[in-house]
Amino acid sequence: MKSVFILSVILFHCSLLFAQGNLEIKNPVLDLKQIKADTQARTESYKIKNTGNQPVIITRVTPMASQFKADWDRAPIPPGKSAEIRITFTSANLVQEKFNYKIIVFSNAKNKRLELSITGHVIDNPEQPELLYKQKIDGLKFKSSHIGLNNIYTWQTVCDTVYFINSRPEPVKLGIQYKPSHIEATFIPSKVEPGQKGALVIQYNAAMKNDYGYSYESLVFSINNARNYADRLTITATLLEDFSKLSKKELANAPVASFEKKEFNFGEIKKGEKANCDFTLTNTGKNPLYIRKTKASCGCTAVTLGNKTLEPGEKTVIRATFDSAGKSGRQYKTVTIITNDPKNPETILTINGTVKE
Repeated sequence: MKSVFILSVILFHCSLLFAQGNLEIKNPVLDLKQIKADTQARTESYKIKNTGNQPVIITRVTPMASQFKADWDRAPIPPGKSAEIRITFTSANLVQEKFNYKIIVFSNAKNKRLELSITGHVIDNPEQPELLYKQKIDGLKFKSSHIGLNNIYTWQTVCDTVYFINSRPEPVKLGIQYKPSHIEATFIPSKVEPGQKGALVIQYNAAMKNDYGYSYESLVFSINNARNYADRLTITATLLEDFSKLSKKELANAPVASFEKKEFNFGEIKKGEKANCDFTLTNTGKNPLYIRKTKASCGCTAVTLGNKTLEPGEKTVIRATFDSAGKSGRQYKTVTIITNDPKNPETILTINGTVKE
C-alpha cells in the first residue's frame, strides 16, 4: 500500500509539472500591405488561443516602436479559449513608409515569450496629400531630406527618387547647385506649380565614386535660381566589394585578415598628450591581402599604415594615434579597416582609456 501511495504522489506531481498553458497564434505576421496616410488612429488585432491544459495570463505586450500601443484581455485565458491582442497606431506618424516592427508577448504559458510582427506600406492619401511630406526645405515639403541607398557593390549604378510638394504660393523652377561627380540628379518636372508634386531622381555610380565603406554626401539644389546652401539633401551609401561570384576554390585560397588583438587600452594620459595604439595585422590566407581603406570614428584619431599589400604570411602594423587635446574623462574610439578578405571584409578596432585634467 505504501508503494502505491508513493506512486500516486509521484504521478500527481508529474501531472502538475506537465499541466501548463500554451499560447498559439494562427497569424503571427500581420501584413497590412498598402494603407493610406491618416491622422486618425487605427487598431489591428491578433487572435491568440490557449491550446494548453491550464489558464494563461498575458502579463505584458511590448511593441518595439513607440508609435504602437498595445492592449489585451487581462483576464486569464482558459484552456481551449481565445483572446485578442490589439495594436493601435497612427499611420501618418510612422517614421518609415515601409515598416516592419516586432511585438513581444510575455505570459505564464509554456512558451513564455512570443514574437509577433506588423508590416505594411504607408502611401499618399489623396484627401490629405501633404501628410507624408514632413521635411520642410525653403518652402518645399519633401518626404525625406535623406536618400539612403544602403549597401551598394563597388561596380553598381543605382537609382532612387525622393518626392516633394511645392507649398510656396508661386511656381518654382528647380535646378542643381552642387552635386558629387559620381551622382546624376534631375528634377521632374523642372518647374512645379503651387500645391503640385515633383520628384528628384538620382543615379549613383559606385564605380566612379571609387571608394569603400560608409559614404555621406550632400546635394545642393537651387530654387528659382537662388543659391542657398541650406537647400540640400543628404545621400548615404555603404560601398561593398562583391565576393558573390567567387568559387569555392577561390574562397579557400582567399586572403585572411588576422589581427593579434582588436582592442587597445592606453590607460591614463594627461589632456593634450597623444597615445599610440598599435595593431598587428597578418595575412594568414593564400593570396595577397589588400587594405582597401582605414577610417577613424573621429578627427581626434589619426591612422598610419605600414604596407597596404600583404603577401601570404606577411605582417604590418596599423597605428591609431589618439590626440587628447580638448578631451577629458573616459574615451572610446574606433577605427574601421576594410580589406579584400571575403569572409571578414570589415574589421572594427577599438581604443579606449582615460584622459586626466
